[in-house]
Amino acid sequence: MINFLRKTRQQLLTQNKVSKYILYAVGEIVLVVIGILIALQINNWSEWKKDRMIEKSILLELVDNLERNIALIDIANAEIIEINKGTTTIIEIIEERESYPDTLIYHFDKLNRSGSYLLKLNTNGYESLKNIGFEILTSKILKKEILSLFEISYPSYVRETEVINAAWGGNPSWWQDYFYIRSSEPGLIPLDFSSLKVDKKFMTIVRELEAGRKKVLERMILCKTETQKVLQLIQDELK
Repeated sequence: MINFLRKTRQQLLTQNKVSKYILYAVGEIVLVVIGILIALQINNWSEWKKDRMIEKSILLELVDNLERNIALIDIANAEIIEINKGTTTIIEIIEERESYPDTLIYHFDKLNRSGSYLLKLNTNGYESLKNIGFEILTSKILKKEILSLFEISYPSYVRETEVINAAWGGNPSWWQDYFYIRSSEPGLIPLDFSSLKVDKKFMTIVRELEAGRKKVLERMILCKTETQKVLQLIQDELK
């Protein structure tokens, strides 16, 4: 093809057909430009396809992370609910001045348990997205919701639960005023159950622990709802 065009150009010059030569030259330039545009279009399409494969890989990793986070939240929620049931039992028995049941030692044992306040939420997919760049996402709505979940909702949950956990979680010092600390056997035995029933400070601690867990539970439920929303958006995008 190139040899044919070269021969045609030489014939036009030899025959002194300037006007036809100019027309031919223009046509040849147009063909070259079209070829370049086609090559660029193919290259752009190739790059676009490559980006979509990367985007899909990132979204699949995010799906895995969010599904794991929902499972973690469900486990923690169930644990907190179970702990607070025991706390409610303690409050009811003490307020109603009931006699001391043997099972109460196990409810006492759960008093200072936080219920997995500090969940280690999965963020690997989001870190990968940050490293690659948010422009890889084609959906602006999805980008906004992912940013909101990982930059606002998750950090907010962590901050709130850290405050509550720092106040009560893992701090057994107050137990020593009210219970025998048994390292070899489960459960806590009150030093003096009769005194415990009228101890306002003890009841204040118990109620604050219960209220703290309820606050964390509310935050977890909100966190789960927002996680499910983003998960659904990602799954819709993958379809």
